[in-house]
Amino acid sequence: MRSAIRKGLTTTAAVALAGIALAMVPGSAQADDGLVSQAARVAKYQAYLARKAAQGDEQAKETAQGFSALSSAQKTRFLDLLEDRSLMKQLFEDAESPAVAGITRSVLAGGDVVVERESTGGGDDASPNSSVALRAAGYHDMWASYSYTDKFLGVKVSRVSVRTNYQVKGRDTTKVYPGSASHYLYVPGCDFSHSPVKEWISSPPADNAQSETIWTASCWGSSWDERERVWGDYRGFVGGYLKDE
Repeated sequence: MRSAIRKGLTTTAAVALAGIALAMVPGSAQADDGLVSQAARVAKYQAYLARKAAQGDEQAKETAQGFSALSSAQKTRFLDLLEDRSLMKQLFEDAESPAVAGITRSVLAGGDVVVERESTGGGDDASPNSSVALRAAGYHDMWASYSYTDKFLGVKVSRVSVRTNYQVKGRDTTKVYPGSASHYLYVPGCDFSHSPVKEWISSPPADNAQSETIWTASCWGSSWDERERVWGDYRGFVGGYLKDE
């Protein structure tokens, strides 16, 4: 709470008068403490994102901008959601449905949390494994990816993604190149790590290039594992999932 300081009063006198005024208004000191506490929570989270952005994390910059654009009430709601341990575990586990091409969404926390599952893929003529001679012989490099993104009040908070890279000739998958996995996570007290990405070609008639990794989510002293897999063929993306290990 800010107190007006009359002209001519010293700073010491003004502080003393403010203290008397607060004592005369029941609950006002507690309200002021609440405002200070909330401001400290906001400042702490903004500093957390700023540290990541200073390390070159471009997504952290975007998340920081999105968080700063929220209203005061929305910032409070955002941080309350971020500190809800049961919600965070639910987010990391709520992904066992097989993917479909494109983007599918589900909502939690009364619509304040949106979970996006994004799947995509296609040709990759820019692949370092491709060449004019291979393409002339009918070989084409392809890729497919599956990603899982959480947004709080429209602001991106976490994402895990796995990608498979492969070669096809006609409808046949002829080779699988090394796959990759990536993530970001802006939840203080939580972290993601993943196992080396494995890749293989499934048995005919499916004949899919497959890549997978095991994510370990570590939050507030506990951890759990999730398996993320994606597969594709001559059409590009075919399927993917993130589910309990």
